[in-house]
Amino acid sequence: MSKQPIHLVDGSIYFFRALFGVPDLFFDGAGKAVNGVKGYLHFLFDLVLDQGARYLVVAFDESLTSCFRNDLYPAYKAHRPLPDENIKYQFKLCQRLTASLGVLTLAHSRFEADDIMATVAARARRPVRLLSRDKDLLQLLRPGVTLASPVSGVATESQFSAQFGFPPALYPDYQALQGDSVDNIPGVPGVGPKTAARLVARFGGLETIYANRPGWPEVGVGAQSRVAQRLLAHRADAMLFRQLTRLHRRAPVHYPANATRVGCGSLDGLRRGIERAGLLRHFAGPLARVASG
Repeated sequence: MSKQPIHLVDGSIYFFRALFGVPDLFFDGAGKAVNGVKGYLHFLFDLVLDQGARYLVVAFDESLTSCFRNDLYPAYKAHRPLPDENIKYQFKLCQRLTASLGVLTLAHSRFEADDIMATVAARARRPVRLLSRDKDLLQLLRPGVTLASPVSGVATESQFSAQFGFPPALYPDYQALQGDSVDNIPGVPGVGPKTAARLVARFGGLETIYANRPGWPEVGVGAQSRVAQRLLAHRADAMLFRQLTRLHRRAPVHYPANATRVGCGSLDGLRRGIERAGLLRHFAGPLARVASG
């Protein structure tokens, strides 16, 4: 029998998806909105109880302004608005409730959820199923590692290579050239996705691309073209942008052996947390199922 996979969840993605996808009609005893908590818990209970996830890690972002990438490039994600107090409250509550369910919950002020997921995936001794809509995680695809997005479905290594023409490990090089507006990374001016893909598919990583400048016309980049001039002028930028897009696989997060196995957690704490959030009647059934084992 094949090993059950570890589900590595980008908790921040699913929280914000719930926050903006569930009507603002749910409040705790203090009158604070908890619509994001409600939607996130539905996702989490469905994953554990209905989809049967038995090995699970949920990573949360706590590094919006303090990530090591902000040190390298202050403009990194600088266009994103800071969360208000209610969002912070709901976010922390989701973290606590996840841990109370007996799910390993990880976060770090200097590393993003993607880095944590990359770190766990690199150490995993069983198949890995990444759950996120963040395309940065595509670079982790390999045999035994898939990415399941609530928007675009499941991606595999072979599907990626067929679509882009190069292996997933080179995705950061591609992003560095074409840019990533989601993270406020401009890329090399004038280099779009098609040109970036052709360069990476033909030559490989950035070092090899720049070492093979005489071959650029083979992929439609003329020796004296504006694109060639911009590639040369922005070489240092491209190298920096790759540092931003490449996931760190040695994030300093600790988890003991077998900690990815979903446990019973503190069911009393879980029930109390859900009750304080004013959501007990919505989750009485899932709580009973968790309690029954």
